[in-house]
Amino acid sequence: MAITVMEVLKKLPRTNCGECGQRTCLAFATQVIKEGEDLTKCPYLDGAAAAMVDAVRAQQAAGVGRRRESVAISLEVLQAKVAPLDFAALAEGLGAAYGEEAGRPYLTLSYFGHRIQVFKDELRYPPEAPADPWDAILLYNYIASQGREPVAERWIAYNSLPNSVSKAKTLARLEQKLADHFAGQAAQLKERAAQLGGETVAVGGEDADVQATFRPLPRVPALLLFWDAEAQEGFAPQARFLFDASVTAYLDLESMLFLVEHLMERLMD
Repeated sequence: MAITVMEVLKKLPRTNCGECGQRTCLAFATQVIKEGEDLTKCPYLDGAAAAMVDAVRAQQAAGVGRRRESVAISLEVLQAKVAPLDFAALAEGLGAAYGEEAGRPYLTLSYFGHRIQVFKDELRYPPEAPADPWDAILLYNYIASQGREPVAERWIAYNSLPNSVSKAKTLARLEQKLADHFAGQAAQLKERAAQLGGETVAVGGEDADVQATFRPLPRVPALLLFWDAEAQEGFAPQARFLFDASVTAYLDLESMLFLVEHLMERLMD
């Protein structure tokens, strides 16, 4: 099996120090696999990463892996899309704070409770936040939306959105996975939701055992509804995620699924 960009990235420190000559660790990992860059240019390789060097060199010599991976392609497209945008003008509408560093504009966004600095070509995480290359795809999509629509304060189902039929099946699988995980543990789900900043609510007409709203991005609230199993009545556990009616002003359908998946991971951790 070929070594991928993501596998190399996992072995790097992911501090985006720039000492390798690339602005980010993701860019360096991409150069290693796709352009033949020397992995040892990273001065902070640990033992596990150093053990990969020979295998990477053999792969480079064989010309394997030159095609760009989807995350790298998507990232380049999105960074090109946000490059001409005026971050200062967009900050308020996106619920972000504007800043500059050595003439480089950036937006500081609340993302799953962490304050992330989003430059036009780089993401910076606080020390306590785990880094994920796919976060950049979601955050740049959010910024590229240039969304200024106010939150509608009206919940809608994902499958009510245009062109969502095929993707709704993916969301249904994610919801069932969450429901099965917390079957018989509604109290634990409620506690975990509170730990992640979820706010207990009461949505009219819903009798769910757990009703909690989250705001993983400043302008993108999400509602989790959970009905616990009722063995005596033969009811299986169910979970549903609803979005604010303004969501498509900020995220596309794929990004919404990514958002749900990351919220689930945190709830089930």
